[in-house]
Amino acid sequence: MRTKAVKPAILLGIVITLGIPGISPAQASDFEPVAPRTGSARLAGFGGAYTALEAGFDTLSTNPAALAYVSKAWSIARIDSTASGPIFDLPSVFKSDDVANALLDLVTENNGLYFSGDITGPLAFGKVDHNFGFGIFNRTITIADIPSISYARLLVGEEFLMLGGYGLTVYKTEDYELSLGLQLKGFFQVFVAESGSAVSVINTLTDADLDGLPSVLSTGFGLDAGFLFKYRDNFTGGIVCRDLFTPVFTNYYDSISDFLDGSSSSDTDYDRLSPDLSVGIVYEIPVPDRWTTITGWKVMADYRDILSFFDPLYRNPVLNFAVGTELELIDVVSVRLGLHETYLAAGIGLDATVCVIDFAMYGSELGLEPGRQPVLNIAFSLSFEL
Repeated sequence: MRTKAVKPAILLGIVITLGIPGISPAQASDFEPVAPRTGSARLAGFGGAYTALEAGFDTLSTNPAALAYVSKAWSIARIDSTASGPIFDLPSVFKSDDVANALLDLVTENNGLYFSGDITGPLAFGKVDHNFGFGIFNRTITIADIPSISYARLLVGEEFLMLGGYGLTVYKTEDYELSLGLQLKGFFQVFVAESGSAVSVINTLTDADLDGLPSVLSTGFGLDAGFLFKYRDNFTGGIVCRDLFTPVFTNYYDSISDFLDGSSSSDTDYDRLSPDLSVGIVYEIPVPDRWTTITGWKVMADYRDILSFFDPLYRNPVLNFAVGTELELIDVVSVRLGLHETYLAAGIGLDATVCVIDFAMYGSELGLEPGRQPVLNIAFSLSFEL
């Protein structure tokens, strides 16, 4: 990817995507499948997609069992962008006469750098309505990981994702309900990438020739499954397993030209995304009718990715815990706060009827221990929903 200058629009498309290695023809076998996802600044503002949360159209990201309780909502379009890394240092770098050297200086000063990001949309079309939900999304991904002068990796790609889910109440009494849900997904992803010394990768960032970069095509389908327990109108507990079974088929190409010609450099690789088993609760705080300012208030807690404990190298268990709250004011403004991966998350939302605007800032951890490799994230979303 050798352009005359790093495009700000690409760097705006930078979001946290963990565990994606750089690729070169010699490293194709090391490529790890990228889990498909959809961006949501609303969910980011209180700590992520909570397991027991019914979240309107964003329920497609939380738990398919919650589709049993959603109200009708259409999504016409969405732009959701997230930028991650030393965001406030970037303007001075891009204003420099020599962007490559300015980036190298930043690597030296910080003992390594990580920039990442994505943009979901503008394709974000779908509907949820009492038991059923579907969505079609596109996502642009950019990652520049420069841990040292001697090694760095770059990944840029596009994803197309289709989701369809169904949630059903299977048992109901006066006090509680049980629901089950399943969600199917299909996706394909195209990436171009490079790895090597920091100098070579930064030159790729600042003066790139896309045609010379190796490419990867990944296609896959998958299944999410969930369970919810609702007690009256206030308490909900849930379990969800995302990517319960999600095989991915990957082909490698030596260049963009080879990709366009369909000339793969190897046989198709088969892999599977790791299942993500999470549990959580949501409590709707009762709001008296005489309160006209506060119209809704919920608190949430999750313990995520339980199966990661079986990995040979797993992160500190405290990083899997999340807690958050969302306060709705006069049904127009939402104030959000959360704690995720031991870092604070905060956000605000404005429902302008024809569109919804959300903004969030939050921290995340790339390392295996709290405080090892913290990253700042800023998310903004403009959604058109009915």
